[in-house]
Amino acid sequence: MAITYEWSFPNFETDADNKVKVIHWRYTAVDEENSSSMYGSCVGSEGIDFDAMTKENATACVLEHSDTTEEDMKSNLDAQIASQKAPELTSKTKDW
Repeated sequence: MAITYEWSFPNFETDADNKVKVIHWRYTAVDEENSSSMYGSCVGSEGIDFDAMTKENATACVLEHSDTTEEDMKSNLDAQIASQKAPELTSKTKDW
């Protein structure tokens, strides 16, 4: 099955004028059995009014202020899922 990607924005920090100053974000990838995600905060949202903020505005702000592209983010998440499917290391315990 193909991997699907989803942006979410769980929190916005606003100033006294209701202008968004910080966007907290998460980018998640999911296939049938596995998921991976990355998260962060975007400072410098250009002060968009919170009531006018859209998901597209938030996504554009994150990408504009990021040191990576959305394609690079997808590649990172894809690699995390691939690692879950075929882990290089296995965690084991012993009952002594």
